[in-house]
Amino acid sequence: MGVSISGLPASTELREADVFEIEQGGVSKKLTKTQLRQLLFSDPAFSINAPQNGDSLVYNGTEWLPGWRGKWRVVNQAAYTESAPASPSTITFAGGAAVNGIRLRASDYFRVGWPVRVEIGAGIYHYGICTAVSDTLLTMSGAILPISTIISLAVGTQEMVKHVEMRFPGNTYNTLGATVPLNNGCIHRWRGDVGYLVAYSCCHMGTSSTTVVNLKMSGGSNVSSTGVTVGAGTSTTHGVFVDSALGTLIAANVQIVDKGTITAVVTTAGGTANYLVICMTFIVP
Repeated sequence: MGVSISGLPASTELREADVFEIEQGGVSKKLTKTQLRQLLFSDPAFSINAPQNGDSLVYNGTEWLPGWRGKWRVVNQAAYTESAPASPSTITFAGGAAVNGIRLRASDYFRVGWPVRVEIGAGIYHYGICTAVSDTLLTMSGAILPISTIISLAVGTQEMVKHVEMRFPGNTYNTLGATVPLNNGCIHRWRGDVGYLVAYSCCHMGTSSTTVVNLKMSGGSNVSSTGVTVGAGTSTTHGVFVDSALGTLIAANVQIVDKGTITAVVTTAGGTANYLVICMTFIVP
């Protein structure tokens, strides 16, 4: 006659040779500790993230469920190269299968369009947005990353991403000059928490392919070390959007605060350029 589980003595430790009983379709089967570990941490169909700082659980009276979690989820330091970014806009990951429950692929943590926070220097955060990701490389648009030790790396939520658009509804906007902000509506007043510009794109009508547009936060210095060279359109259609290049946004110049203003300037003018459109992406951490 069998003994119920409640009648068995309690175990105070787990050993490699331990065997667990499971039921599959009414049939009792055994499972070793090693098999259980592989099932939970190695099989892609069942693997789970290792606990991170900020994780919590809540009990609903029946079972434990994922609870509140901080806005930023810290990436395990074993997954990426801490010594320095691979470039001002990329971070190298170990890649490969999970080890001891720690996921090692960049794609395990990030997706295109997800916010990135990189701490380089104690309490100094650089914000970006993922533009490409593979097993071993995270590519981001945002503030230029110093080539120095990474203290922490974190992934944010979609709620942190904010998009802003400005338009210059007029002809020959590129004759205004580098020191004169574009007018006639090409200004935006920021409301809300502090934001950080991580990318901007420009397009216009007209045949100019040499006009360079930069931005200023509340009248400060140019946000980009190069600006965006706007592609040519025609007299009746806009050209394709041109994105700010990776690794060109200056960390000290991309912050915007409540009631601050965003303006655009032309740092290089040439040809016919009309009806400028600027699309910006911010992270509000």
